[in-house]
Amino acid sequence: MLTKKAVKENLADLEERYCSFMMEHFGCWEQWADQSAVLLAGNDVAEDEVPEPFRFEYRMTKVVLEMQAAGTWDWKNPKLRKVFEEAAGNPLYRLMAETITECALRLCAEAGLKTLLEIGAGKGHLTGVMAGKLTGSGSAIPLFVTDSDPVVLQGIGNIAAAHPGVHIENMQWDIRQPAPQALVDRVQQPCLAYERASVLYTAIPAIENIARLADVVVFGDMFNYTGALYAYDEIFKKLGAFPLFYSEVKPVLEKCFREHFFLDARAQQEIGFPNTSILIAFK
Repeated sequence: MLTKKAVKENLADLEERYCSFMMEHFGCWEQWADQSAVLLAGNDVAEDEVPEPFRFEYRMTKVVLEMQAAGTWDWKNPKLRKVFEEAAGNPLYRLMAETITECALRLCAEAGLKTLLEIGAGKGHLTGVMAGKLTGSGSAIPLFVTDSDPVVLQGIGNIAAAHPGVHIENMQWDIRQPAPQALVDRVQQPCLAYERASVLYTAIPAIENIARLADVVVFGDMFNYTGALYAYDEIFKKLGAFPLFYSEVKPVLEKCFREHFFLDARAQQEIGFPNTSILIAFK
């Protein structure tokens, strides 16, 4: 049986690397919070004045405000698409993918889990990282990849083809609803589910739907730990990403899982950052 103490010891090096990164790169978060307020008020801020770690959010904010001023909203806007494509090269984006997948694999090995379940494939970046790790380790654990959009899942075939030694299946699932029976029937228990920025774009009840299928979860989402909101939160709302307040998430986690903790809690406490970003929970 997993214990919080044993899990933390198993992931100690990952915690050290991730927290060190967060403290080094995001210690200036309050400067960006102030600058995002200036932008939201309709005034300009030069990009070179924005701390480097927040320039992705700066560029995204500029595009969102441009569309808002024009009175139109288009997810296919070339500028918006370009900004999100650039996110793949964002250091935090890459480190999150590496950390989430490595945590998942270590926990699978520690607990003898039989299935990996990815929630929300999106562009397939996280899938590719996990498939690469499974190939490198020679692991035979099957990987089930889900998304609410069947078009997204079509692209997973390319990742599977690039990793012929990995058992990859994909299936449509809108996590706002309970898992489809076809997925329930295919998943071998016990199971670990992992994701990045999927719960953020759905709702807290999605956690319960995931927990019905998974014994262990590794969630990569921005959980608002302090309850404080800033101008950049308003920008994320326009993108459909509403704050996940830990005060509201905690009762759901306690209902569904025996233990939970944030891998980056130490960094959040050190720099006063409102959010934590990697949650681990298990039954």
